[in-house]
Amino acid sequence: MNSKKKMLDDYELMQCIDAGLDRFGRGIKYTVYWRMVVLNESPSEGIISNPKGFLIALKSIFGNSAKQIEQAIIDEINTLVGEEDNQQTASLPELISQVRRERLLVQSVR
Repeated sequence: MNSKKKMLDDYELMQCIDAGLDRFGRGIKYTVYWRMVVLNESPSEGIISNPKGFLIALKSIFGNSAKQIEQAIIDEINTLVGEEDNQQTASLPELISQVRRERLLVQSVR
C-alpha cells in the first residue's frame, strides 16, 4: 500500500459523491437522492451501504449517461485517496467497498 494513500471515512466518501454529482449541476444530486427514496433503494444507512441502489437511481434517470457520472465520482474518490491514475476500479460499488475494507484493515492493525 502506498504511503501517500489516504484512508477515507464514510463522510469523506459522501463528500466525493456530492462533488462528483455537482460537476453536472447542483440540482442533480437532489434529484438522484430523491429517486433513491422513490425506488426504495435508500436504506437508513445511506449510499455508502448501498452503492448499487445509488447506481440504480442514476441509471433510471440518466440511462447510459449514468456511467459518466459514476466515473466523475470515482475520479473524485481516487483524487482524495491519492490515486489519480488508478484506472483499475470497474465500478463505484467496488471502489467504495475497497476503500472501506482498507480503512477497516488499517484500524484493526492499530
